[in-house]
Amino acid sequence: MVKPLPTAETPAPATPAPAAPVPAINMAAPGVTGELPANTTVLAQRAATAFGEQKWEEARAAYEEMLKMDARNALAWANLGAVEQQAGKTQEALDCFEKSVAINPQLAQSWSALGLIYSANGDTYRAISCFTRAIHEEPTDARAHNYLAIAAKNLGWIDAAQTELQRAIELNPQYGIANFNLALLYLDQKPPAIELAKRHYEKAISLGVEKDEIVERRLKE
Repeated sequence: MVKPLPTAETPAPATPAPAAPVPAINMAAPGVTGELPANTTVLAQRAATAFGEQKWEEARAAYEEMLKMDARNALAWANLGAVEQQAGKTQEALDCFEKSVAINPQLAQSWSALGLIYSANGDTYRAISCFTRAIHEEPTDARAHNYLAIAAKNLGWIDAAQTELQRAIELNPQYGIANFNLALLYLDQKPPAIELAKRHYEKAISLGVEKDEIVERRLKE
């Protein structure tokens, strides 16, 4: 099994400058993600502060106010989706992210957010479609490659998962979870590639991933 995504992967809402859709993985290029509605700097700051303090009602109200000004602002819908997701309202979050990509299908990180929800719901094929689209829109997004690898592994597509994890690490050598997941794949090979698994496991630990007793025991077998 791949290691579950840590809470550190949880997205935060974007602020007007620079604007970053959720999940907050890599900053997307200006003009692709768009910006929050004009003249909403104070609202955006209020929303970001509320999000950081886990005051979901306040954050939701701020983004809903923005959407009253511009109902077709993809970034505001994405950030509202992040609020709903953190508040435990998965269906509402799904609706927001779907509106976000319907308005602006180039929002790579909104596609990733959709993929994460579909994965959690067990809809792996749809998740793979979303992660693939995210990578199409933003090929250098290391986390999207990791997410795609997890989904591929869940379908037994081991070679594809390994390729995606290697790409994620190539893009971000400091990506601990991707190193951990690649170590697990090497351990699951028949026969296990112990040295490769050990290398990536130790890298993951050095990058802050928690030690895993089962993995360490298998590495010593």
